[in-house]
Amino acid sequence: MSIKALNYALDIKVGDPTAKLIFINLANHYNDATEYSYPSQELLAERAECSIRTVQRKLEMLSDLGLIKKKFRPNKSSLYEFPNINGYDTLDVSDCHIQKMVTTNKQMVTTDGVVRTINNNHYNILKGKKSKKEILLVDFELTDELKKYATDLDLDPEDVFEDIKLWNEQNGNKAKYANPNAFYMNWCRKEARRKPKTVLKVQSDQKDKTTSVRAEKTLSQPQKDLIENWLEQIHRKSKTDNRFVGENYDKLREAFTNSMKFQYADFQGGRYTTRQLQEMYELGRY
Repeated sequence: MSIKALNYALDIKVGDPTAKLIFINLANHYNDATEYSYPSQELLAERAECSIRTVQRKLEMLSDLGLIKKKFRPNKSSLYEFPNINGYDTLDVSDCHIQKMVTTNKQMVTTDGVVRTINNNHYNILKGKKSKKEILLVDFELTDELKKYATDLDLDPEDVFEDIKLWNEQNGNKAKYANPNAFYMNWCRKEARRKPKTVLKVQSDQKDKTTSVRAEKTLSQPQKDLIENWLEQIHRKSKTDNRFVGENYDKLREAFTNSMKFQYADFQGGRYTTRQLQEMYELGRY
């Protein structure tokens, strides 16, 4: 269970009570280490007191809203990612500490500015805790220093800023922070950790003894989502068509990925383009 994910799900406005309940149950099974939630649809249906078909419709709704991303796994429950959770800020637990008490004649003052009176060993709060001035994220502006910080992490600073603005707008432009700069930098750090590392391949030309280096292409998120959609289509076909029974979905995923990266993929003893793989499995056009 993830407290951060639960708070995130509770704070998000979904606009549908059943979808919200399913989202909260996904958050209840979120693993901070793997950054995935993977309860079965049967369990979600039981917890939400609805049918499995309703669960499937609500999961599609949450996906359309950009709140979850689904990764299909054959014969296992699907993986659900929360793409916007990295930008969600929760209470800093470092602020939760035991306060020193300073006793005066008839009052006890804590170091956080809370004043309490002593009355038969019971303390009455007279004044609330001082709060830092917070800035609405919608008023946040990108500085040259922050742009350099993002660039140093091999990120596009404007893309990061746009992602934050879209996330904030999606949630009603209500987010505010005492230090928006720190929020932006933290978002960058998490994005950098999630970003696939570029692999450099060295190619040697024996004729002129020169060496060239090229960067291996990485797939975009829409391309990855498309591959998962194809795998799910093939899995559904296997239930009614014996031609698709017994497929190795990990090898299929690798074949589709390589065909998109390098224009072709070695698969089942042959070499195929993405289009040829689609035709082999009777899938829609790419």
